[in-house]
Amino acid sequence: MKNALLNKLRSRIESLLEDIARRILVTGITPNELTTMSLIIAISGYILITIYKLSFILSVTILFSGLLDAVDGALARVMNKTTRKGAFLDSFFDRLCEMFFTLSLIELGFDSRIVLLYLALAMLVSYARARGESLGVELSGVGLMERAERLIALLLVSFIVGYDFIVAFYFFVALTALTAFTVLQRFVYLWKNL
Repeated sequence: MKNALLNKLRSRIESLLEDIARRILVTGITPNELTTMSLIIAISGYILITIYKLSFILSVTILFSGLLDAVDGALARVMNKTTRKGAFLDSFFDRLCEMFFTLSLIELGFDSRIVLLYLALAMLVSYARARGESLGVELSGVGLMERAERLIALLLVSFIVGYDFIVAFYFFVALTALTAFTVLQRFVYLWKNL
């Protein structure tokens, strides 16, 4: 039942993203340019956060960078221009964006050890999928905290930290624990299916 609801929601979101992509299509912007703009926003947001130490900058950065990242794939599909280079660029820049979002939390006062632990675990979630798929095991949908869920959780942390630092910190600790659980889920799934 959970998968049916998630698939229905995912289908609606993909339809909305394709509508946005069709509107962008007339501008002549390419999917790779959108991917690159997503990274530029993430880097710019990080720089602004290091200067101003304001959590709402992180919220805005995640929203805009995440939206561009979601639309780039839809634009590639609408243009019928999905390429292996584009897929690699998207995945590679996704990791960089998540790194800048996460490191911003240190600038907002979070303990660097827990932030770096979360970042390592998030990279392991992605690594497990990449390595698993290179070995012929599909991992899309496996695990509690995939990238989209982690970004939503980071967005919530960035909203909460402006109101209550302690609540935001414990929410982030919970996110870190759930990300560790996802690493375990993917490891076990891969081990069983190799």
